[in-house]
Parts: sequence; C-alpha cells; structure tokens
Amino acid sequence: MSTPVEHLHNTGVTVAELIDTTALGRATLRAGGAGLGGTVERVQWMEVLDDFADYLAAGDLLLTTAYNLGGDTDLQGRLARQMAASGVVAMVVKCGYYLDEIPYAVRRQANAIGLPVFELPREVPFVEISQSVYERLVSRSYARLRRAADIHRELVRLVVEGADLATIVRRAAALLEAPLVVRDAAGQGLAGARPQGGAASTAPAAGRGATALVVPVIARGVVHGQVALEGDGPWSVDDSQALEQVATVIALEIARSDQELRAERELVAGFVRELLAGGMAGAAAERAATVLGVQLPAEPVVVRLAGRRRDEAGLVAADDAETVVITDEIGAGRLEGPGGSAAATGIEGFPEAFARAGRAWRLGEATAGGGGVHRYADVETYDTLVGHLDGERLARLRARVTDPLPPPLLDTLRAYLGSAGSIAETARATYVHRNTVHYRVRRIEQLTGLDLSRLEDRLLCELALFAERVGG
Repeated sequence: MSTPVEHLHNTGVTVAELIDTTALGRATLRAGGAGLGGTVERVQWMEVLDDFADYLAAGDLLLTTAYNLGGDTDLQGRLARQMAASGVVAMVVKCGYYLDEIPYAVRRQANAIGLPVFELPREVPFVEISQSVYERLVSRSYARLRRAADIHRELVRLVVEGADLATIVRRAAALLEAPLVVRDAAGQGLAGARPQGGAASTAPAAGRGATALVVPVIARGVVHGQVALEGDGPWSVDDSQALEQVATVIALEIARSDQELRAERELVAGFVRELLAGGMAGAAAERAATVLGVQLPAEPVVVRLAGRRRDEAGLVAADDAETVVITDEIGAGRLEGPGGSAAATGIEGFPEAFARAGRAWRLGEATAGGGGVHRYADVETYDTLVGHLDGERLARLRARVTDPLPPPLLDTLRAYLGSAGSIAETARATYVHRNTVHYRVRRIEQLTGLDLSRLEDRLLCELALFAERVGG
C-alpha cells in the first residue's frame, strides 16, 4: 500500500544468499529455483492476495498465508505472473492456516518464469524470516522493522481470535502511541481510539487533514477506506511502515467480515427460497428464522423486482433475473421497481403470494406502466378476468377473436371498444370516415362470428385484447 512517506531502500541481497545467511533457510523451496539470483530489497506481508499493484514494489520478498488463494482457481493460475509483474523477487507461503500445500498451478507457473516460491512450516513464525532478512539488508533499520513486525503479529493475533474492528483499532492506537481513525470509502468514521484509552473523533478535524498520516485500506482489489494517524506529526518512515501494517490487518478483517456477510446472506436467501417454494411449515419456519437471526413480518408482503439488487438487506433472495424480498407493507412501499408485490396470508401463503406478485408485475405494467412496484390488490380484477387464460383456453380465445383479424381491423376493434361502441369516436381515433368504420365493424363480425351489439360478445373481445396486451 502506498503512503505519503517513502520507504528506505537498500542495495539488495540475492535470494540464494538469504537462504544461506537468514531464517529463509528454514523454508523449503518448492518452485522457481532458476530465480535464486534475484535481488531482494525489502520484505512485505500480505494476507489477501489481491492488492498487487498498490501493495508491492520491485525487489519485494513477500510473506503470506495466502488467505484467499485456496478456493480461487483463477487466482492460482495467474498469481505467479502477477507477482513477478509487481516486482516480487520471491514468495514465502506459510501453510497450515488457509492452505495445506502450495497449489500445483502456482508452482508450475513459478517454475516457468523463475519466481522462487518457498513453503514455510506453520511452526516457524514469519517474524523470524523478516527479522533476519532485514538485519541482513539494513541493520540500521532493525528497530523500526521490529516494531512493525510486533504490531502486525499482535493485530493478526486479535483477528484470529475474532476481535472486532473497535478492539483492533484500540490496540493499534496503543501500539502506535497516537490517535488512530478508520474511515470507510465515503469518509464516514468506522472506529477511532486514543493511545491512553477512549475514542478518537472519527470525523476529519478542521486544520488537521494536512498533517494526518493516511494509508488506504484495500481488500480484494477494492479501496474500502483509509486508516489515519491524527496527531500533529512530523511523521517518520517508522510511523509510515507501522501504519501500513495496521492497514493490512484491517484489510484482512474487512475481507473476513465480507466473507462472513456473504455466507450469512446466502443462508438467508436459501431460507427465503424455501418459504416461497412452500417447503417449510409454520413452526419450522419460525425456528429457522430464530437460528438465522431474522424476523418474519407479522403481515408479510412478497415483492419481486427486476434484476439483482445488491443493496437490499433482510429477507432477500436474488439472482441475475430478479430479486425477491419478504417485507411488510411499509418496506414494500420503499422499494423501487419495476416489479410487483402481493400480501401473504401466513407462512403457508408465501408460494401463492410469490405467484401473485409476478402477475401483479405483468398486469400492472400492461395496464398502468410506469416501471413501479405494482400491488396485486390494484390489478386483482384484471387477474380474475384473464388469470385463468393459459394454454388451450387462451389459444381458443385468440382463434375466435384476434387471429382472424388483420391489423387494421384489430385497431378498429380496439378503438370501437374503447369508445363504448361510438362510430363517430372510432372514426376520429382511427382517422377514417364513419362509413369505413361501419364497414370494418361488419367485417369484424363476419370474420369472428360475433355480434358487437351484444354485451357478452363485446366482453369476450375485451378479454382477448387485454390478454394479448399482457402477453397471455
């Protein structure tokens, strides 16, 4: 990660020399032996292997537990080349936490491009390698690096133990001996602490923004915010590197939290799908909701919305085609369409409410349009009239009314019914003479066998045209 303070660099030592003279010799070379002549200029820690461009620089020896590598076959196939392109000279992977062994795809590519990849036993701490390598590189910076390593190790320990963000920030502020603030990408405060205890203001203070030392928090290639030391400075390289370690651990915490949130949402989505499919009885549904930490509305409404809505929370199930939300009447009114909604009568009524919400969406767009969320109660009359017209019945209705009529006669029929049978109004609407309307009405009756003076036949035509409008 980049900071306002530049790193000190050294003249570099080859990877082969570091194997002979530092704790790197305790690691096992698994691939890329042709690159042992590469020159190392500094050591970097990285837990989430996504932030290559912003985090790494030429001459880096990378230490990692490969937090997100195990289940990402795409990343495995490109990791070694991206590391080399970012300037990494060698990579040390500690197995036993998130990986049992370095994936074959990584080793194969590392061998092809000559990037040394080492496997470190779990019992060997990274700090042994980082300390010994840094002593070999720049002895004058040993104290600074020891401080950064201690901070990193301490904060990672908190993450592994399940500490929340506020606890991590409080400990980091004590270790850095300065007020520390974490803000999200929009600048809103997430946590803040002072070294002597108590919370630091998470709002940017007037006149202090220029003196704060700021480092971005990046996880999975996305900038999630920033971590800042809010003192008066001046800031040293020591402070900069220590703050980078804090930002790295906070990125790990964010990545872990995001993964947990995705897992929780998928469990809730599965619960919603079970309800909509009618696969869960009342008592079982109440128990499942309690386990998931969600609450079913007392008077539930099922809402179906177009497309995947990533910002919707609560009882939500989504795919690329649509998002389904179980909420109450107030919650449904806050959602933006296009879509449809229908009230459910108890837990057993969710499947029917889901179907009705779909019909409300289709019928509402056909009758009112506007792209909003259409309520089933507003289109129930239309659904009563044409909701049963599926398959064979719909085919018979079309064969009787609309199929025999060419487009001009269909237009005349629509205008005639829309004007309550007025020849004059139909002529004005279709831009033809009244005699032409008379002729076309007779022709419609001849082709369909209907009598448009009869209420029953006109209603049959109305149903056929409406069914055509809503697509059956």
